[in-house]
Amino acid sequence: MVTVLIRTTIIYITLLIALRLTGKRQVGELQISELITTFMISELATTPIQNLSTPLIYSILPIVLLLCTEIVLSFFATKSKTMKKMFFGNPSVIIKNGVINQKELSRLRIGINELLGELRLKDVSDISHVDYAILEQNGKLSVFLKSGKQNVCLDDMKIRKQSEGISHAVIIDGEINISNLSYANKTEKWLHKYLHAHNINMEEIFLLTVNDANEITVVYKEEK
Repeated sequence: MVTVLIRTTIIYITLLIALRLTGKRQVGELQISELITTFMISELATTPIQNLSTPLIYSILPIVLLLCTEIVLSFFATKSKTMKKMFFGNPSVIIKNGVINQKELSRLRIGINELLGELRLKDVSDISHVDYAILEQNGKLSVFLKSGKQNVCLDDMKIRKQSEGISHAVIIDGEINISNLSYANKTEKWLHKYLHAHNINMEEIFLLTVNDANEITVVYKEEK
């Protein structure tokens, strides 16, 4: 009995440290690779508790290896677009400017009823009220309502406002995001012209966004 308690305590402390080092919050926020790592770690953790003949080191070493692998992959994914796309994928625009992207729904194997259900969970009862719906990398759906359907409802106040859509991140950490540039209906030529006109060095930009109303926001990198 004492052996089981000691093993359980050691495994618990090991898992606690491992999960704290990954810096993740909730299961719903985990990427696919992180979720797989979590499942594998949980399986490894129970083995020495259920089978007392299994040395603790047989669980602790694989857990540490998985943790190190996940940290290394996460680090390189922040530096490499190819690795980030490979392991974490890209956000998918399901609804743009109120128009459903049926091809994207089919590619993601999401039925219209499933989409409507997700919208209801976001307190959206009518899909025609949606301006943008984006399936994020962690599997959650981000929903942006049309300007006249937002709280406080401008339609009720008889106020009309031009829709600003959403902000598209066209430059991230000094690099152009071609996909987002396309979503913003802009070209690289337009972007370089804007940067030249405002005497902005692209390498100095941490984030540059443009929304559907052509409003541009520039955030510069902090000096190290």
